[in-house]
Amino acid sequence: MKANCTILWAEDDQDDVSLITEAAETLKVEHLIDFVGNGKEAIEKLLRSALNKTLPQLIVLDNNMPIKSGYEALLEIYRNPAINHIPVAFFTTGEFGLEMDFIRKHAKVFRKPSSYSAFLGTLQEIMLLCKTESDAVASGKK
Repeated sequence: MKANCTILWAEDDQDDVSLITEAAETLKVEHLIDFVGNGKEAIEKLLRSALNKTLPQLIVLDNNMPIKSGYEALLEIYRNPAINHIPVAFFTTGEFGLEMDFIRKHAKVFRKPSSYSAFLGTLQEIMLLCKTESDAVASGKK
């Protein structure tokens, strides 16, 4: 698992935040996971981070959140060249309807599993999407 990666994770359910944190500890994830409570907070934090040049290497969005959904946040991310290069993962239980085509085109979708062992596996898959600075340099993207 790659170390030194920052992940901005938008999740409004505190039980899910606790489960993600516990699972990350179990998996010995060395990434910094920065939680926000909704899509609006995610966009605000991303824009501040862009100004400070401290962008995360991965964004994880839940879709069903108050104030601004994950889908609405993804639309804003996609439209903003300062942040649209950051990989996005959707980690959600919800169905998306007409939004699904756009979401699948611009984000990797993960369903929240019902068992803890499956949850650990899914979290590992999400963590593998995180690109560190050295990964970007090695691949010639910096």
